[in-house]
Amino acid sequence: MNQLQQAIARTIVYFDIFDYPLTIVELWKWLYQPDRSYSLNEVQEALDNLTDKIQTHDGFYFLPGKSRTVEQRLERYALAEAKFRRAMRFIRIFRFIPFIKMIAVCNSLAYSNSDPAGDIDFFIIVKKNRLWLTRFFSVGLLKILGVRPKAQNKQDTIDTNFFVAEDGLNIANLQITIGDPYLAYWVNQLVPIFDVDGTYQKFQLANHWVKRILPNSFNYELNDRRQVNLTWPVKLVRFLLALLLVYDFNESWQKKIQLKIMPPDLKQMMNQDTRVVVNNQVLKFHRQDRREEYLKKFKQSLI
Repeated sequence: MNQLQQAIARTIVYFDIFDYPLTIVELWKWLYQPDRSYSLNEVQEALDNLTDKIQTHDGFYFLPGKSRTVEQRLERYALAEAKFRRAMRFIRIFRFIPFIKMIAVCNSLAYSNSDPAGDIDFFIIVKKNRLWLTRFFSVGLLKILGVRPKAQNKQDTIDTNFFVAEDGLNIANLQITIGDPYLAYWVNQLVPIFDVDGTYQKFQLANHWVKRILPNSFNYELNDRRQVNLTWPVKLVRFLLALLLVYDFNESWQKKIQLKIMPPDLKQMMNQDTRVVVNNQVLKFHRQDRREEYLKKFKQSLI
């Protein structure tokens, strides 16, 4: 296989880990580490010479024997619409938290591939020096509303375990390896539902390293169907709450309390690797960060 065919194969293999067949446009957009930029026509021509390794059905491309994933993808897309509507309902509440600059849906739901029993993951960007206060209000709201994930039940719950401050938008240091495919796709596939002052665009610019891995990728286009806006009543509430919480001691106080009550296993994992990261720019609490597992499967499955 030539360089382009190898890149196509890598991309198909990676998405096969998640049972996700690709359209020709998606394959071109998410082409993983090609040696140069290729046109859509070039990708199509290369695919035509890979019929022994890649199959197609109803406009989707997948590995041999995986035609069932086409029907599964369509089913999960329909399911994702309901999950997105649910996400937007809670984001309309979260937008009153004065320090939130952006809320994006992430992980499998971001590309409409969520499992029926799966939760809804939010990625939240906050104002500088307001990570802990924002986490306090976010987790508190979820507890009050009874929608925080539980070990025995995660279906349609809301997970807020990843916060980044506006002065630490570049998350390249969270890669588990140079060219980390999962994190590159994760960054590109974010769906920003609530965005203040162009924070989503700033985040994408800060993470330009993704373009070295996915050179054809382009950012999500905001649309009214999946957007929660900052209305004047919300602006007023955010302004008044910010006045009450403007003092830095509120942030340091919350940091001290939350670290004190943090579960022992998280304390032990903290800053040992990229699963649980705690610093002035990032709060990331992922006990089961499966990127190592996905990377291993990816390398083992390469054609």
